[in-house]
Amino acid sequence: MRKILSSVLMLAAGMVLLSSCEKLDVPQDVNTLGKGSYLTLTKANNLILDFSNLAGSKASIDAAQFGADQEKLTIYVAPGSPTQDRTQWKKIKEVLNDNNGNYALSVSGTEIQTAIAPAAISPGNQYTMYNVITTKDGRTFDYANTATSFSGISAYNMALAWSATVVCPFVGPIAGKYTVIQDDWVDWSPGAVVNVADGVVPNTVDISQVWPNPAFGTVVNKLTVIVDPATGAGTSTTGVVWGDYGGLASTGSGSSGFVFSCTGMFTMSMHIVYGGADQGFFKLILKKN
Repeated sequence: MRKILSSVLMLAAGMVLLSSCEKLDVPQDVNTLGKGSYLTLTKANNLILDFSNLAGSKASIDAAQFGADQEKLTIYVAPGSPTQDRTQWKKIKEVLNDNNGNYALSVSGTEIQTAIAPAAISPGNQYTMYNVITTKDGRTFDYANTATSFSGISAYNMALAWSATVVCPFVGPIAGKYTVIQDDWVDWSPGAVVNVADGVVPNTVDISQVWPNPAFGTVVNKLTVIVDPATGAGTSTTGVVWGDYGGLASTGSGSSGFVFSCTGMFTMSMHIVYGGADQGFFKLILKKN
């Protein structure tokens, strides 16, 4: 009897072992799997805000839901480039999904100013809006809980975060005395007072009395910044030989920045070539007195 019982137990153990090692195909209804939700960018309408008309100037995009059905969006804002740190986000408003998942989103300069108060909105600054999705089953999806390796894939064209830049139209004349805030070319020390002139043609600024500093060099050709009158964005012509310091200084490609007549701020990153060698980009920041 003991022998028979022992054999039976061994057989049963073997069956259990074989059963545990067998690979089973368990049917799974795909409808029971979780489905996320995000926004796709349909159209970027305007990403520029006019500092001189914050109430009437609006940044706007068109977007559409993708994935799980959405109940609403909550729009937040934070200064600077996109961040996943929610503590920096300030709520602007909620937008209900009342158009079959299609959204026409807009945020005015005044709405941003109200959200970030007591901080002040400033020309030249970028402000990023965050669309926090609430699905109809109560889940939330946003830029913070979506991996950047996923949200950054261009093929998905996500609109979980989108940015607008505050500018002010350029209105001359702006000639006068300016205080040096920063001079990476080190012709002047911070606090020095320099003269800035209006350019010969409209929407240009002549900084030939700033660079070169007469103590270090002489003017060869006028160093001029070309300003977009609509936005205050500044550029310069490539290849202009503007200063003789014993070696010749000229402009390289890609110089950029802003000249804001509304605030008296001149901020340019100038690409400089000296003695035929590329020196890189040098920031010049001036504030009108």
